[in-house]
Amino acid sequence: MNTLYLFAIANLAICAAIAFISLCRLNAMEVPVLYRVRSEYAGYIAGAVGAGFQPWWGEWPEWGSLLIAGALLLGLIFSSHAWRHDTAPETATDHAPLGDTPEV
Repeated sequence: MNTLYLFAIANLAICAAIAFISLCRLNAMEVPVLYRVRSEYAGYIAGAVGAGFQPWWGEWPEWGSLLIAGALLLGLIFSSHAWRHDTAPETATDHAPLGDTPEV
């Protein structure tokens, strides 16, 4: 049972970091940010809260939960360069121009 508690604590810490980063990015978004980008980060928050508190309804996290939450956290950390200076990247604010796409 002690290992389940350790998994639950580690999962809660990872999910708290995911929710914190997502909340900060949602706070940095302004009007021109696409709704699908906003809903992506809102979904991250909802998923992180649900996964972080899953022991309350009897589902104990183990390696699979830690690995998927850790992968999401790493993805958020690695994309932090696009969110510097508290602004959304240009790809999140407008559709890509069709004239700049290379022909295949």
